[in-house]
Amino acid sequence: LKPGTPPKTTAIDKPVLIPQTECQVTPERELTQVSSSGFSRFVVVGAVSMGLALLLMEADVQKALALGPEGPLMEEFWENVRRYALYALTVSTGAIYTIFQPILELLKNPISAILILVIMGGSLYIVSQILSAMFGVTDFTYTYGY
Repeated sequence: LKPGTPPKTTAIDKPVLIPQTECQVTPERELTQVSSSGFSRFVVVGAVSMGLALLLMEADVQKALALGPEGPLMEEFWENVRRYALYALTVSTGAIYTIFQPILELLKNPISAILILVIMGGSLYIVSQILSAMFGVTDFTYTYGY
C-alpha cells in the first residue's frame, strides 16, 4: 500500500437489524370521540340521520305531483329534450361542415377531384357489398368442392 491511499475494504460499525420499537396501544375510550356536551359521535350522526329521514317522509302529496305527467318537472324535462335535440342538430351540422369543407376545396383541382370521386365511389361500392352480404340479398351460392 502506498501511504495516503485508503484500504480497499472498510468496516461499517452499524447494526444489521433495526431494533423494534414498541407500538402504542390506543385505549378504546379514545376511539369513541365525545363532544363537549357529552354525546358520542355515533349518537349525533344517528339523530341527524333519523331527523333527515323523518323530514323526507313528511313530503306532502303536492310535492309528489311534481314528478307526475303534468307537473313542473315534466315541463322542464321536455324543455331539456328540446334543447338537447337542438344541440345535437347544431353539433352534427357543424361536424358535417368541417368534414366536407376540405373535400370541397379538393374538388376544385381536377386531379384531386378525380381521386376524391374514385375514393367516394369505391367506399360506396364496398358499403353496398357489405350491407347486401349482411342482409343476404346477394345471389351468390357457395358450391362445396366435395
